[in-house]
Amino acid sequence: MRILDRHILLRFLGNFFLLFGLLFVFAISIDIIIQWEKFMDVAAALDPPNAAGEKRATTLGVAKVIMGFHGPRIFQFYQYMMPLVALGAMGFTASAMHRSREFTAMLAAGVSLRRAVVPIVGGMTILCALQGANQEFVLPHLAPRLLLEHSDLIRGVVPTWSIALAADSRGSLIHAAKYDPAKRMLTGITIVERTPQGGVARRIEAASATWDSQQRAWILVQGKLGVPSQPNDAPASERPSVFNDQPIASFATDLDPDTLSLRHHRLHAHMLSLKEISELTRTSAVDPGSLRRYAVGRFAALAIAVLVLVICIPFFALREPAPLLRQAVHCAAIGLPLMLTSMVIITVPLSAFTPTVGVMLPVALLIPVAAWRLVAMKT
Repeated sequence: MRILDRHILLRFLGNFFLLFGLLFVFAISIDIIIQWEKFMDVAAALDPPNAAGEKRATTLGVAKVIMGFHGPRIFQFYQYMMPLVALGAMGFTASAMHRSREFTAMLAAGVSLRRAVVPIVGGMTILCALQGANQEFVLPHLAPRLLLEHSDLIRGVVPTWSIALAADSRGSLIHAAKYDPAKRMLTGITIVERTPQGGVARRIEAASATWDSQQRAWILVQGKLGVPSQPNDAPASERPSVFNDQPIASFATDLDPDTLSLRHHRLHAHMLSLKEISELTRTSAVDPGSLRRYAVGRFAALAIAVLVLVICIPFFALREPAPLLRQAVHCAAIGLPLMLTSMVIITVPLSAFTPTVGVMLPVALLIPVAAWRLVAMKT
């Protein structure tokens, strides 16, 4: 039986990586065709000039630019497409075994169909383990490059943006003319610390600031702390806009670089490791419920991928002859809506449930369906 298990497992994994590779090449080919001029311009700017002093894009230069831009995206593509590609690989593997009468031979040898499809479920478990390692160790390191747009190719860094009055958990407002996520640096900073009544308690200005994870504070360059010359509880007409300035070296806040990136890029949350999400839950100004949904949703998504695969296996693991095209249509008509609906439920917050319960709800609903599908298999 080990030989059969290894044979089926290798066929399933082989079909998966073949289908995954074809889909990835197809996806980036469309993007390359649409953005060809940008790739050419970047390659021409990065390649050294020729003997005549002209800067022209070479084939090797264009290939390097394309690989530099799309190479890291294979891991992001795996994160999003693994469940769907695995469903297709299962269909190809099981339908080929049905067409060649391998299931019939296994049944004649006394092996039930439930036992015959165990290697496919085991292969899906391996793919889910790779998915977990990808999300935990690979994507967090590639996040800056994955956030690049085509217009940022020439710079090769994550684009900067301004921070317009971002509030931390204490109510302080931070404004920055520019935030550079690659350097974790703020430029042109103005910080307003407010009283419970909404008045100005202190004002901080600095030319720039860098994040210190040990102190969990922004280290200010040329920082100036301004305190109002009149008390904050004075009437508004008696509050002159005069501040007594004094130097300040740092500003402690829970608006750390990851929080700023999360507020600007919702996609950034899917690239954080569980350790980073746990740290943000304790110290960040981001909604803890949303962070908990991101963390629990990773495990729920993997469980849903396995359960939908189990639900769809009986469409192809058949004891009797059947038209495979009809079975494939039934599989797509049931498997794809189940998977997509479950992912939407994981992503969208449900007011009637806590974040953990709302995320795990599709898993709880799919478990009895998957068990029924396995028990109902004719074998």
